[in-house]
Amino acid sequence: MNKKLLFSAALLAATSSSIFASSQTFQASINGWSEPTFAETNALHFGKVRLAAGSTCTMDNAGAVTGDCDASDANIQLGGITVSGLAPSSAMNITVSGSTGSNLTFAPATTATDGTSTTTTADGVASAFTTDASATDITINVYGQVTVDNALTAEGNYTVDYTVDVSFQ
Repeated sequence: MNKKLLFSAALLAATSSSIFASSQTFQASINGWSEPTFAETNALHFGKVRLAAGSTCTMDNAGAVTGDCDASDANIQLGGITVSGLAPSSAMNITVSGSTGSNLTFAPATTATDGTSTTTTADGVASAFTTDASATDITINVYGQVTVDNALTAEGNYTVDYTVDVSFQ
């Protein structure tokens, strides 16, 4: 009789537990968003600089140069980068990093604006920025300091890289 009672209780428990079970399906949502795009609108150019190692040329946010460079050189130009494809009211960090090449070192500084917000950056330092409600493109003016590490050759053309990074928070 114990076995019949145990079997009956087990059968009742197995069949009644499915009566109390319930489930429902829910959905997770996301919004697609593309990465920003970068366009160089003006190539950064410091003009002519003295050839000797240790020479330094500094450009300010208006494009004026001082130091061991020719302030009257017609090639002098602020760098210009446009960042587009941004989402409205998005928080991000803008970092502009210079580098050391075979002959030059560049330490950039920048001013970034979308017409509503403006921030300045120093070489390799992240600066917070939030896009406006219309997701207006960000214009970044690039300037800073170039140092001659190894003596240059007259009339030679030299370049040194810099990187613009936009990281969303």
